[in-house]
Amino acid sequence: MMTAAEREVALQKMRELSDAFYQHAIRIGVHPFIEFTGVMNEYIKCAHEAHDAGIDFSECNTHSGVSLPMPGFSVDYVNEKLECIFTGRSVMRAEAGQEVRHGD
Repeated sequence: MMTAAEREVALQKMRELSDAFYQHAIRIGVHPFIEFTGVMNEYIKCAHEAHDAGIDFSECNTHSGVSLPMPGFSVDYVNEKLECIFTGRSVMRAEAGQEVRHGD
């Protein structure tokens, strides 16, 4: 668990790392790899919204069984990025954050 202050620091560091990743990914020039930045930024956005709602986003993961709150449009955006990166192999469901597999 993180305190609210620790989460604030984590969010800032996550933004900094995502920005650095994007700069390096652009230099590499592999479009699907660059798309990971969109996934990271959407996670950061959802984590920030959870934090603002008093939710400890650092505890939201499959191991704890606590889901990160994600509005449907965020799920759609992440799915768009996953579709680009993995060409339809893995997509999330909005209602439960579950994964749907297409043609493994």
